[in-house]
Amino acid sequence: MHILVTNDDGIESPGLWALAGALQDAGLGTVTVVAPEEEQSGTSMALPPRRDLTLRPVPAPDPAHAGIRAYAFNGTPVGCVLAGVLGDLASTPPDVVVSGINRGLNSGTNVLLSGTVGAAMLGALWGRPAMAVSQMFVGDAPMPWATATWAAVRVFPLLERLRGRGPLVLNVNVPHLHDRGEVRGFRQTSLSSFFYGNVVDLDLEPEPADPDGRRRLVFRFVRERLPEFPEDTDDGAVRAGYVSLTVLTPTGVATEVDLGEL
Repeated sequence: MHILVTNDDGIESPGLWALAGALQDAGLGTVTVVAPEEEQSGTSMALPPRRDLTLRPVPAPDPAHAGIRAYAFNGTPVGCVLAGVLGDLASTPPDVVVSGINRGLNSGTNVLLSGTVGAAMLGALWGRPAMAVSQMFVGDAPMPWATATWAAVRVFPLLERLRGRGPLVLNVNVPHLHDRGEVRGFRQTSLSSFFYGNVVDLDLEPEPADPDGRRRLVFRFVRERLPEFPEDTDDGAVRAGYVSLTVLTPTGVATEVDLGEL
């Protein structure tokens, strides 16, 4: 099996390489990485600019994963999937698209904004089983990448249940737990009601800072406005210590797909 791995945090993201390495180490297939040259968070399914596009080879940061072919693309996550599927970068086209590991959850209506989910969705629209993996973060605390990679490898076989059933993405969100023994399990969930616009404020300079009239602005995330979420939703399950599994389609949640037990 040929696995295309991408993300929206960029080619230098430790989550990307943790995921690619874990998939290779688990013997799940041949891994090729195509990731944005720079961070592309929030780009959803945006197409890359059509001019001056480049793809350059990148060595794996860990010598143990030197066998992973990797490329940096100067565009969006969707562009990375386009390059990975159409670019003849390996002897065979990818059979599966896996996107992540994103630093931060992609849950609720955020899945419509996420470049991580957007990349996986393009792969699904191409008929490939696809998975997006995101890891909750807590302030400046170290990221428990090992927990997310363990979860990704554990649920990877579920992608075969999606093959041939239309464009479907397995959206995986992992709690911020360094000891995977503390993970309470895996839950198939629905999307929460979380909407990013309800938890941000905008600070706008009252007067222009430049002669041309530009005014600086800053978006601030107001954590205190986060509501409580039911445990049968992605946000609620993760905050209760579960790995959340949500099957998405281009039009929403595929509620008719039962993933079964893990």
